[in-house]
Amino acid sequence: MKDVWSQVKLKGKPERVVETTTKPDVTPVAPPTPVQVVEELEASCWTCPVCRLPLHTNGRNFQCNKRHSFDKAKEGYTNLLLSNKKNSAEPGDSKDMLVGRRAFLERGFYDPMADKLAELIQQTFPDNKALNILDAGCGEGYYLGRLSEQLAVDHQFMGIDISRAAMRMAGKRYKAMQFAVASSYELPVADKSVDVLLRVFAPVSDEEVARVLKPGGLYLWVHPGEQHLFELRAHIYDQPQPHTVADDKLKTESLAWQSTEVVKYPLHLPDSDAVKGLLSMTPYYWAASKEKQAACEALPELSLMADFRVSVLRKVG
Repeated sequence: MKDVWSQVKLKGKPERVVETTTKPDVTPVAPPTPVQVVEELEASCWTCPVCRLPLHTNGRNFQCNKRHSFDKAKEGYTNLLLSNKKNSAEPGDSKDMLVGRRAFLERGFYDPMADKLAELIQQTFPDNKALNILDAGCGEGYYLGRLSEQLAVDHQFMGIDISRAAMRMAGKRYKAMQFAVASSYELPVADKSVDVLLRVFAPVSDEEVARVLKPGGLYLWVHPGEQHLFELRAHIYDQPQPHTVADDKLKTESLAWQSTEVVKYPLHLPDSDAVKGLLSMTPYYWAASKEKQAACEALPELSLMADFRVSVLRKVG
């Protein structure tokens, strides 16, 4: 069976290796609650998916000046994915897959990679100014949640995902953040409004990334290194092959490659729940036959290598 998670190799770009073997006298005014903060920030970057005009809050709705209106769900997210842009009735990851993903991530298995993202943001913006941070394809919101814990400043965190179930989970958990059901190929986000854009194992349009980033904005793209989860792949494919690392050929000249960080460490999954959770958040879940999927889920434990590449790019002009 062919390995489905392979791409083309990076060429001629600087690479820095970071390996780790460990996890990683005035009357006071009450501070605003997370919900109050969100209400103040709502719609500052969002745009109407119909006409591209800015969205503004109108009670529990978002509305543009052409009166296109979008309800805010009780869980805190907004659906900005037009029905004619869906490829199925419920596109994206299912609730069961997302529950498994959250359970896996909350055990800290990928925290070294998430903490590298926080480090890179702090290095790029050392003045600690408040930033607009967008996670394109954010799933249930774990990485934004981790960044909010690691970064000292109260930034504006935004996430989009094509899965309504993902946005429902994210909105319920992270009430001070903004979430919208949307496609990463048509971001409902204003031009030059984002300081940091995250892409963690998600498909995204290079042109859209360049459009929404501010000049000098930071694009952090996480993709698999050669040995990433090789031991898991050995349970899926008859002849597993190492990953070839993502190509540096972008579809726009507005993004300049700075470096590629390597975050690589041994990972031990101590029980079958961890193995199931990992499998559910990889392409191997779809590639595996039912027999091999069941065999993987029955594994009592698994030791393997986590091998991430974090490509660091900046918006030019």
